[in-house]
Amino acid sequence: MFTWAAILAALGFCSLLLVKVPALGLAEAKFCGKCHAMDYQVSTYSHSSHALEANCGDCHDPHGLVTGSLYAAYTGSRDIFRVVTNTTPDEIRATDLSKEIIQDNCLRCHGDIMGDIGDTRENGGVHCFHCHQNIVHPK
Repeated sequence: MFTWAAILAALGFCSLLLVKVPALGLAEAKFCGKCHAMDYQVSTYSHSSHALEANCGDCHDPHGLVTGSLYAAYTGSRDIFRVVTNTTPDEIRATDLSKEIIQDNCLRCHGDIMGDIGDTRENGGVHCFHCHQNIVHPK
């Protein structure tokens, strides 16, 4: 029984790697920029300080092996469907879920400078990008 469980666990892990490893290139601006609907986002990102250190997925995707793979599969499929059916919104806005992911990633990368402040969402606070909204994608 243990042997089968170990084999199934190993196969499941390898399957996740097969999904996640090829998807790494899909988080790059050059891939995101293939779709004309993302021209503005790619252009503003390319001229930001984040372009030197981070790719699109570093801010917009969860970083867990399972959660990152599932989220990328969902959002990628959704975006391709919108392009194919010509239903891409005129203005691309962050969903409530993506706002939480972006905030978690702000804290993941900038935790060293946030040590004294903590999570800005706590105690009725706001997301980091509420004040820093023009850092990567200015309006």
